Amino acid sequence: MRLQEKPFQVLIELLRRPGEVVTRDELRQRLWPPGTFVDFDEGINTAVKRLRSCLGDSPKNPVYIETAGGYGYRFIAPVVPTRTDPPAPAAETKPEFVLLRPLTKAAAAPRTSIWHRRWVPVSLVFVMAMLAAIILYKSWRRRAEPASGTIQSIAVLPLQNLSGDATQEYFADGITDEITTALARLAGPRVISRTSAMHYKGTHKTVPEIARDLNVDAIVEGSVERAGERVRVRVQLIQAPSDRHLWAEEYDGQLSDVLQLEADVAHDIARQVQIQMTPEQQQVLSPRRPSNPQAFQDYLQGRHYWALRTEESLNQAVEYFSRAIREDPGDAPSYAGLAHCYIVMPMLTGMSQSEAFQKAQEAAAKAVKLDDSLPEAHLAIAEILLYHDWNFAGAEKEFLRTLALNPNYSTGHQWYAEYLGLMGRHEQAIREVQKALALDPLSAIVHHQTANILRNASRYDEAIAEYREALKISPSFYVSYLEMSLALWRGGRIRESIQAQRTGFAGVVAEHRLDPAIISAVDGVQPAYAAGGKPGYLRQCLKVHRYFGRTHYFLAWDYAQLGDREAAIAELNRSYQDHDLELLWIFTDPAMDPLRSDPRFQHMIQAIGFPQ
Repeated sequence: MRLQEKPFQVLIELLRRPGEVVTRDELRQRLWPPGTFVDFDEGINTAVKRLRSCLGDSPKNPVYIETAGGYGYRFIAPVVPTRTDPPAPAAETKPEFVLLRPLTKAAAAPRTSIWHRRWVPVSLVFVMAMLAAIILYKSWRRRAEPASGTIQSIAVLPLQNLSGDATQEYFADGITDEITTALARLAGPRVISRTSAMHYKGTHKTVPEIARDLNVDAIVEGSVERAGERVRVRVQLIQAPSDRHLWAEEYDGQLSDVLQLEADVAHDIARQVQIQMTPEQQQVLSPRRPSNPQAFQDYLQGRHYWALRTEESLNQAVEYFSRAIREDPGDAPSYAGLAHCYIVMPMLTGMSQSEAFQKAQEAAAKAVKLDDSLPEAHLAIAEILLYHDWNFAGAEKEFLRTLALNPNYSTGHQWYAEYLGLMGRHEQAIREVQKALALDPLSAIVHHQTANILRNASRYDEAIAEYREALKISPSFYVSYLEMSLALWRGGRIRESIQAQRTGFAGVVAEHRLDPAIISAVDGVQPAYAAGGKPGYLRQCLKVHRYFGRTHYFLAWDYAQLGDREAAIAELNRSYQDHDLELLWIFTDPAMDPLRSDPRFQHMIQAIGFPQ
C-alpha cells in the first residue's frame, strides 16, 4: 500500500512502543525538529488521517490506531518482534516489526507446537522480504527523484474536473491557478503562467509535446474532485522529455481547508524539484487565515472572468470579487483582484479613468493593509502610482517589490516593462517583457505588449511579428490591429497600415456595439490617402478619432504630424487636464518629435514629472 513519508514516520514511532501512548509532543519533537516552519498540529492530524486511510482504520472504532484522550495515539493491533535470539534487556531491545492484521477471537486461540516450530524460519523469510523491499524502495526513490538542477522550468496543466458537474470547471481551474501561483512565488524553477497552461485544457497532446511548446523540463498534471464540502486533489510530476513519472500524491480535505491543501501540494512539488526553501518561502506556503468556503469560490470565479479580459467578463469579475469581499471582509486577494479589474477597465470597457482609478486605489490600499506580502496588491499600487499619480519613482519601487515577492509573475514583468518603455529605457523594457513572454508564451496580451515595446524602440518588423502572434492566439483581440497599424505606418507599409486600422476599428465597433457609421469614416481613410497622400490620410484620421471619441492625445498626434503646432499643443493641454493615460506616451513617441523644441512641450514634460 502506498504511504507518504510523514505518515510512515508516524507509524514507525507508534510501532516502537506498541500498546503505549505516544504523545503528540513526542511526535512533534521526533518528526518536526526545531526550525521547521509548519503548523505542527495540522501536520500531525494530516499524517494520522492519511495513515488511518491507508490502513482502512476508523478513529471511532479503531483496530490499529487509538486516539488517547486527545493528547496522543496508541497502536493497539498485535505487533510481533522478528528477533530470533533470546531477548536482550528491555532497555536495549530495538526489534524490527512485522505488522499483522488484528486477530479475531477464533484466530487468537493458542497455537499448536507446529506453529512454534515453523515460527523462526517464517519470520526470517518475512524479515528478508521486508529488507529486500526497503532496498528496492530506496533504489526506486533514488531513480525517481530528479537530480539537483535538472528541473529548471515547470508547468502546471489544468487539473481535470472529476466532480461529475460541469459547473465546477471554474473550481478545478481555480485550484490549478492557486497551485501555480504558490509555486511561482518560490525562487526556484521558472513556472509557466496560468494563461499559457490553460491552452492545454482537454488537449490530446502528449506531455513531451506540451513541454516542447512551453519550453519546460517538467509537467504537473492531475485532477480535482469535489463532493459537497469535501475536496480531493490528485497530482503527479512528470519529467517532460522522457514522459517519466517522478512522483504522485493524493490530498483530501474540507472545502474550508482548501488553502492549506493547496499549500501542501505546492510544498511537496517544491520538495520534489529540490527547491531549498528559506523560512520566508516556507511562510509563503503557510496560509495565515482560514478560508471562507463561499468567499473562496467567488474569488475563484472572479479570477476566471478576470483572465478573459473582455468588457462583459471584467464586469462579472468585479461582481464576484465584490461578493467574496462581502462574505469575507478580510480577503486580501479579492481586494487585489478588484483593483486589477478597475485598472484595465478604462482601456477595455470605457469606464471613466477618474472613477476606475479611485475604486482601484481604495481596493489596492485595503489589500496591502490586509496582506503586505501579496504581490498582486503591490502590482496594483504600482499601476496606480504610474497612471493615476504620475509618481514614477514610487511606481518603480512597487514594481520591484512585486517581482521580489513573486519572481515568476508574468503580469508583473509585463507591466514593469511597460513602465520602463514609457521612461525611455527601451533595452531594459525589452529584456523585462521577454521574461514575461518566457513565463506566458501563449498569452495574446503579453505578445501584444511585447510588440508595443519593440515598436516604441523603433524595431518595427519584430513588433509586427509579435502583433501577428497575438492575433493568431486571439483573433478577436482587435486592439492589436490598431496598434499594429501604427508600426506598419512607421515602417513605411502604408496600405497594410490602413487595412489593419480598418479591421481593428470594425472589430471594436462590433464588440462594443458602437455606432456602425464610424466605419464609414474609417472607410474614407484609403481614398483620402490616395487623393492627398500623408496629409490627406491624417486629416481623415482626425475625423475618425473625433467620431470614435478617442482621447485628446490622438488628436494631438494627428495635428503634430500635420505640422499644426498650435492645435497639437492645445490638444495636449486638454489631455493633461483630463489626465489621459495615453499622455504618458509623449516622452518617447516619435510622432511628438515636431513639438519637442517648443518650450510649452518641455514645460509639460517637466510638469508630468518625467526624468530629465
